Amino acid sequence: IPEERAFVRLVVATLVCSFYAVVLAVVRPFKRVEDNVLAVATSLVLLLLFLAANWTTIFLGIIERSSVDTADAVLGFDNLSGIIN
Repeated sequence: IPEERAFVRLVVATLVCSFYAVVLAVVRPFKRVEDNVLAVATSLVLLLLFLAANWTTIFLGIIERSSVDTADAVLGFDNLSGIIN
């Protein structure tokens, strides 16, 4: 996938990760409950990372096309330190 479609890659990764977490929660492929919980928890952490990357990409795209004030009005924050740090 070309670099121009980076956001599409993130959206696809988010959807695949969401689907995988749901499948893990329903199927429960491990014998021990702790292993199933750990598998779902790690999938959810990965999902949160993809969502943060989506928010960052959206924020940077808005700044690129408009201004920080517009990004603040749309997303509710004016810099990335809240997401990155």
